[in-house]
Amino acid sequence: MEVIEKYMINNTVKIAEYKLNQHRLDGTSTNLSIFEVARLMDALKLADQMKNLKTNSIFHSFSLN
Repeated sequence: MEVIEKYMINNTVKIAEYKLNQHRLDGTSTNLSIFEVARLMDALKLADQMKNLKTNSIFHSFSLN
């Protein structure tokens, strides 16, 4: 489960960074609204916070063996 979350976060970050870079390159002829840009920037900030968050679970070392 943790591996899937990590891939999802990395994929979200890559897509958001790509779209923001395209927005920056397009300048005034961009097709993104200010709300879409804000949502992308929020996604980057949230992903960064999630990467820094260390969760301690009581089931971390639990094994079914």
